[in-house]
Amino acid sequence: MKPSNFAVVLGVAAAMMSISSHADDHRKESRGNHRVDSGMQAVFTGTKSGQPGHGWRYFADAREGRAVVISPGGDYFYSHGNGLALVFKATGAV
Repeated sequence: MKPSNFAVVLGVAAAMMSISSHADDHRKESRGNHRVDSGMQAVFTGTKSGQPGHGWRYFADAREGRAVVISPGGDYFYSHGNGLALVFKATGAV
């Protein structure tokens, strides 16, 4: 899958996640209910076998502006708003 396709998918995921965060009632924050939450949400792409992105897993946190993409081979890519970077390269089982 081309890096530009990753950027498009992550951009759409971030936009979709940010819409719901803007629609939320911000008065909830002032009520003192401070809990720790990672905010990382799985992003469903609906790709079918043979389509680009099939088998890849996407996760996004719109509040923190970060995303994780996991390839079918187990490679991890991370973005903190500045494009994807390979952070873990899976090795083949021997």
